[in-house]
Amino acid sequence: MTLLTLILTCALGAGPPVRPEVWRWPLGPPAPQVVRAFLPPSQPWGPGHRGVDLATRPGRPVYAAGAGRVSYAGRLAGRGIVAITHGPLRTTYLPVRPSVRKGHAVRAGTRIGTVEPSSHCSAACLHWGLLRGDKYLDPLSLVRYRTRLLPHWRSPSPTPSPSSPAPSRSPLTPSGGAQAPAPEETPRMGLRDAATAGSGALAGMLFAFTVTSLLRHGRTRRPPPPPPGVVDLARERRLRRAR
Repeated sequence: MTLLTLILTCALGAGPPVRPEVWRWPLGPPAPQVVRAFLPPSQPWGPGHRGVDLATRPGRPVYAAGAGRVSYAGRLAGRGIVAITHGPLRTTYLPVRPSVRKGHAVRAGTRIGTVEPSSHCSAACLHWGLLRGDKYLDPLSLVRYRTRLLPHWRSPSPTPSPSSPAPSRSPLTPSGGAQAPAPEETPRMGLRDAATAGSGALAGMLFAFTVTSLLRHGRTRRPPPPPPGVVDLARERRLRRAR
């Protein structure tokens, strides 16, 4: 963040920048028990629980969850409330008797007040809220980090292309020398393959015989001419019929 951005942020009341590793619980140590979890409303005006309730007792000190600037410290609807702005985020604490004033800069762990008796819970508790603009968020996300494990996929082994044969490996013998590669096995012809090959050859032979027979019968043979002085009676009959 540049100096100009820092000056504008502080001038607008957004407070100094916050590093996520400085967040802490507003109570303790030890970490308090969560008696009621965060339940965001489905609509901005709908019912829900806009924060978390932490078990405590009246008079316990309340600390700032992170570095920022106090944007509100006073009473609202009969309860003491402290709000701290952390850049784009804002945390709220109630019911609290404030020990800070609006505009004070605080750090993570700065004491901001003490827990007041209230009817918000059946027993004494501190309501801790978190907002980004007008949207309520779960404040436990500031102090509880979740580790998400991603699945690990093995990269597929490269498939050798048909044009480039895979390199052959020569296994080693117990003596350390290279063992000669095993001879390739001659593919054996099964019964079904032999029957298919025989039927194909027979069909080819029948086809060749049929074509040869057709060619022989299709040819027109001319009879040899009669010797001199001999009359061809068959030819004479055909000539007479043609007339």
